[in-house]
Amino acid sequence: MGFVLLAIQWGALESDYGRLILTGLCACAVGDVFLLSRNNKAFFKSGMAAFALGHIFYILAANHISHPDLAFIVWIGSFILGLTFAWFMFRYYRPSLSKDMIWPVGVYTFIISLMCIYAVQSDLIGKNIYIIPAAFAFAVSDIFVARDRFIQSSPRNFWAITPLYFGAQALFAYSVMS
Repeated sequence: MGFVLLAIQWGALESDYGRLILTGLCACAVGDVFLLSRNNKAFFKSGMAAFALGHIFYILAANHISHPDLAFIVWIGSFILGLTFAWFMFRYYRPSLSKDMIWPVGVYTFIISLMCIYAVQSDLIGKNIYIIPAAFAFAVSDIFVARDRFIQSSPRNFWAITPLYFGAQALFAYSVMS
């Protein structure tokens, strides 16, 4: 919730972009609560859903500040690279997923890839530029979350998850400053 309060203090309520980021931060805060329990699969799925919703609001925010004259090659190139990376990541995790997690993880991977794609396509002006490292830090932290949950649980994963995730949320909050 600290990032929500920071975003409000930094002006999130003063623009459509800021309100979209703020809503994404709120959804991710709900996701954090669901993920407090490591042993409850229903809570984990609910947390994934809350984070997916947060990512969707970050996508909408990035789209709101998309570069108006984005070259087609950049647009199509970012989609091809982003979706190819998502496909490879899903293929990597797929053998370790239980049957009931295949679709949720597949959809989640697609959504977080879209977040990175739209962040790259944003207008690189002012503090809004921080949406790019925020999106990528969040995506990388999620790779480590998936590794911890589905491949091999290890305290080393948390050394990557924690700074990347909290750094991403801080950057999303900071990006609302005008």
